[in-house]
Amino acid sequence: MFKYDYDKALHTVTCQYSHRLDTIISNELYPIVTQVIMSHMEFESDRKLTVVFDFEKVEFVTSAFIRLCITIAKKVGEDHFSIVKTNPQIKKTFKIAGLDEQLNMD
Repeated sequence: MFKYDYDKALHTVTCQYSHRLDTIISNELYPIVTQVIMSHMEFESDRKLTVVFDFEKVEFVTSAFIRLCITIAKKVGEDHFSIVKTNPQIKKTFKIAGLDEQLNMD
């Protein structure tokens, strides 16, 4: 459901998710993802960390997961956060919320 990869050379964390990111799962993921991001921010505090959320295998998101995205984007800076490989329905959800451009979705 969640795995991540850290690229030291690029100082980038790529988080991969799968299936349905409903409220229960989002609430379980929140402290885990936040801890991963914060630990890598502290690892090389002189460099800006880039965070990528990969939605290739995600079928559904709720507002709880969107809140997680916003929180992480604020922590690393919106210009260092992006969401990639989204399906059209999920992209539409973010667009309706007015967050597709703010969260750098492709």
